[in-house]
Amino acid sequence: MFDTDDRGQVGIGTLIVFIAMVLVAAIAAGVLINTAGLLQAQAQQTGEETTSEVSDIVQIGEIVGYSDVGEENISSVNVSMRLASGSDPVNLSQMSYTISSPTGEATVLSGNNASSYLTFYQKQSLEDGTRVLKDQEDLMVVEFLLDGTDGAPGISGLDEDEQYSLIAQAPAGGQTYKQVSTPRNIEADSSYILS
Repeated sequence: MFDTDDRGQVGIGTLIVFIAMVLVAAIAAGVLINTAGLLQAQAQQTGEETTSEVSDIVQIGEIVGYSDVGEENISSVNVSMRLASGSDPVNLSQMSYTISSPTGEATVLSGNNASSYLTFYQKQSLEDGTRVLKDQEDLMVVEFLLDGTDGAPGISGLDEDEQYSLIAQAPAGGQTYKQVSTPRNIEADSSYILS
C-alpha cells in the first residue's frame, strides 16, 4: 500500500510556493499598471503640447506701414491678426514678435512689456481692453513702432525696396511667418500696404 504520512506536508509546501508565485505576479502586475498609467499621462501631455505648438497660432493679414513727417522710411507698422483655423484662444500680449531686415538686423518685441513700442487695437468682435483672440471672427490690429525712439528696440525704420520678415510666436511655441516688401519710393507722412 501507499505511505500517506508525508502527503500533507508536500501539499502545504506546494501551496506556499503557489501563494508566493501569486504574490510576485500581483506585485509585478501592479508595477506594470502603474508604469503604463505614467506613460499614458506623459504621452497625453506631450500630445497636447505638440498639438498646441502646431495649431495655436495666428494668421497675419494685411500689413500697413506708415512714414513720419520728414522721414523717408517706414517707422511704424500695423499688422492685422486673426486666429488660425482650429486654434485655441491666443493672448497676443503674451506673444513675441520678431521683425528682421535683409541685412540681418532684427528686433524682438515681447507682448508682455507694457511700453510705447507695441499697441493693440481691438477691431472686430472684441471688447475694449482685451488682447485675447477667442473666435475666428475676432480681429486685432497690432502696431509696432520701429524707429527706436522712446526706448523702443527698433530697427531704425524700414527702408525703400527691401524685404522684411515678421514672425509672430505664440506662447505655446507655434510660429507664423510673413515676408513683406517695402515700396520702391517712400515719401514722408504717407501710408503703404506692404505685400
